[in-house]
Amino acid sequence: MEGEKMDCTVEITQKRYFKIDGAKIRIARVRKNWTISKLAAESGVTRKTIGEIERGNKKRVRHSTIQQIAQTLEKDINFFCTHIELKGVDVSEF
Repeated sequence: MEGEKMDCTVEITQKRYFKIDGAKIRIARVRKNWTISKLAAESGVTRKTIGEIERGNKKRVRHSTIQQIAQTLEKDINFFCTHIELKGVDVSEF
């Protein structure tokens, strides 16, 4: 086995989606006196996506998207969530 290369890589494809309370995003944004355009510019999330989330038209939001918004608004990500759902591999086995 000496000198033999072992490949112990396991590819895990996991997508985390959050069910978001869009009103909470709007409240946090308005408390900072920010427009949707300002939040979009600061967070890197498009105005369209933020508007859809706030209006409740986008129910499942990617973890990375809500994380960007939460960090920008200086809130914990759980502040915006109504439910967390995991899709893909069951990571409890690892």
